[in-house]
Amino acid sequence: MAGRLPQRLWHQPHLAAALLLGLLLPDLLLRLPAALRGGWPAFLLPSLEALLLAAILAVAARLWPAGRRIVPPLLAAAAGLLFLFSLVDALLPLYFNRRLALATDLVYLPDLYRLLRDTVPRWQFVGGLVLLPLGLAGLGYGLARAFAPLYMAIGELPRRGVVPFVLLGTCAAAVAVLVPGEQVYQGSSLPRLGAELASLRSSRSYRQELRQEFNGIASPPPLAAPSAAPLSLLQGRDVFLFIVESYGYTLYSEPVHFALAEPFLRRIESRLAAAGFRIASNFLDSPAFGGNSWLADSTLAAGVRIPDQTAYEELLASQVKPMAAWFNEAGYLTVNSMPATTMSWPEGDFYRFQRKFYFRDFGYRGPSLKWAPMTDQFAVAVVHRQAVAPARQPVFVQYVMISGHYPFSLIPRLFEDWSELGDGSVYAREGAVRRMPVPPGATTAGPAGYAAAMEYQLEVAADYAVRFLAGRQALIVVVGDHQPYSGITGQGKTRSVPIHIWSREPELLGPFLRRGYTPGLVPRHSPPHAGLESFWPAFLEDFSPTATAGR
Repeated sequence: MAGRLPQRLWHQPHLAAALLLGLLLPDLLLRLPAALRGGWPAFLLPSLEALLLAAILAVAARLWPAGRRIVPPLLAAAAGLLFLFSLVDALLPLYFNRRLALATDLVYLPDLYRLLRDTVPRWQFVGGLVLLPLGLAGLGYGLARAFAPLYMAIGELPRRGVVPFVLLGTCAAAVAVLVPGEQVYQGSSLPRLGAELASLRSSRSYRQELRQEFNGIASPPPLAAPSAAPLSLLQGRDVFLFIVESYGYTLYSEPVHFALAEPFLRRIESRLAAAGFRIASNFLDSPAFGGNSWLADSTLAAGVRIPDQTAYEELLASQVKPMAAWFNEAGYLTVNSMPATTMSWPEGDFYRFQRKFYFRDFGYRGPSLKWAPMTDQFAVAVVHRQAVAPARQPVFVQYVMISGHYPFSLIPRLFEDWSELGDGSVYAREGAVRRMPVPPGATTAGPAGYAAAMEYQLEVAADYAVRFLAGRQALIVVVGDHQPYSGITGQGKTRSVPIHIWSREPELLGPFLRRGYTPGLVPRHSPPHAGLESFWPAFLEDFSPTATAGR
């Protein structure tokens, strides 16, 4: 039987083509992510994954010839999963400046679904929902059909004919497992897959380490002498924290972005100065890039770096005292404005704000702006009217801004008369929302759209400060949450974000200037920058009579 196989291949070209397809299809398929990861030279190298699959198929075909209905579909599923893993692992650095982390990224799938639903044109979103499962099913079916004749043919080979398959597969496995680093064979995803599977196994110990760290932060050392009056050096001044969506270092570091931004930055700076505000600025290193704003928000609030979803979940379950809790103890009314929180969020109780404004609390009746369900100016106006203006005690307000979200194509108009905003239906008027052009083949409005979105958010904060806070004793903090995605910044960029301090009282800026902040709205500091987690411990120390232990 084995001797007749070459003759059959000679007389049945379609069989030869089927066998060749079974060898080449998985190889070519698994090379595509390699080209994204290691460049097109990596595409010219044979796929280690395909060689390993071929070896497994050869051994199975010799040991279990009757398994032709079972083994090819299983190997097809394995090849498909390897392809998906390799593709996602190659794409993530292109957009979010980081590698795939299976232990934490799987929980982001619902958020990815909502992001695409709210930002992608409806026909593309629906088409993707239909085509994705069909494409995956077709891929699996095609691989199974390609493996089946190869499985049968190898079963007819003499024993020595299987040896090359086994040797190649063994070499592929050895390279993937034994050779350290990823530079020797950049095209393979096997070392990365092994590392991710190992991280899944070690996730329990990682959680234990996080709990120990957070318990240490929540429990001050026995000999520590905490301040008797935390934040008393603020002397009852209001504190306003603006967390600006996608406001990143790139706006200042990239010439194409700064050329678009400098005119409005200078205009805002001049307007604040004319109203008596002094400004100090710096950069801080965020744990997030291109998204995952909650990692930056929690890092800022807790004063401890939260690099991933696992750390975030453990923080919310910990006894770490967040920023708002300190203000509560100092006699402040604490208010949190999060207009993009559209669903129930009991986990938000960790932050201990006395008043919380989520989407349903704003009474917004205007149009949705893709991912942003309302405009920043409207959200700020509602919170000021309902919580800040009637307050009879000092306030700490956190405004989480959302109008600078990907894809930067819908930019609201800034209304000079805030009373015009009403219930938000004003944004349905012609000219109330500017549509930035999205170039053909692009997914965002590019640098022009990004700069316009940052201009709007900073203008809202500055206009609010001048119109509503100039008569109050206030300290205003404006900070970015993360850089925009890599399609705006370019690949391999820093995670840094700008931070500004505004106040009409020069003594409030003194602690920041002593810590290296520079006067003006345009910071000049080069990387590396201090972590975003350093802000709150320093703030607590600077505005409390003695250094405060524990956070």
